[in-house]
Amino acid sequence: MPSKKHYIGIFPTVLIALFVLWKLSQFIVIDFSEQADNMLNFIDVELSDEEAYRLDRDFIPGIEYVTSLTGLWAIRFFLAAFLMTPISLVIGRNFPLYFRQSIGIATGLFTTLHVLVFVFSEGILQVFTRAELIFGFVAFLIILSLTITSSKWAMKLLKRKWKSLHRWVYLATFFVMLHLIILDQSWIAYGVLFGLGFVFRIKAVKRFIKSRV
Repeated sequence: MPSKKHYIGIFPTVLIALFVLWKLSQFIVIDFSEQADNMLNFIDVELSDEEAYRLDRDFIPGIEYVTSLTGLWAIRFFLAAFLMTPISLVIGRNFPLYFRQSIGIATGLFTTLHVLVFVFSEGILQVFTRAELIFGFVAFLIILSLTITSSKWAMKLLKRKWKSLHRWVYLATFFVMLHLIILDQSWIAYGVLFGLGFVFRIKAVKRFIKSRV
């Protein structure tokens, strides 16, 4: 039975996730009436004059905005999960398991939403038409498998295989970066942060930091 400490620990992640979901809901309309062409519709996002001039368009299609926002938060949560090890080394204290699990679940949630919205918009076959989409889809499959097996029950069931499976996070990072680089979506900043995450996992670096903390 989860304690109050557990609930307090995951509260920041839940709060952020709910805020983003609320923001997304403002651009989604569900219509069950017989007159509706589609049950699920997306509200276009009107741009300011400055943004319209810069982007050379007056609005962003709602489904494009929702796809972009879910992808953005999927990467943010994934990066947060990946940087927990370096941060733990620096502060000399491990994050509680339930907090790490909450970040992992949020990553899985927004990654899944990102893929579902894209498939709803473009169709499943479109995923396999471009390299950046294929790389993103492979990353999604890995992240989904890590999310599903993030519980203590899965750890007990898989035993030693659990650690081997969760090392696939490095492969997921590789595919996420390929996805971003080809899309040209501010990949340099993410590349630097993910790179630091890898550097802090090198045994010599870990030993050095532990000796200084």
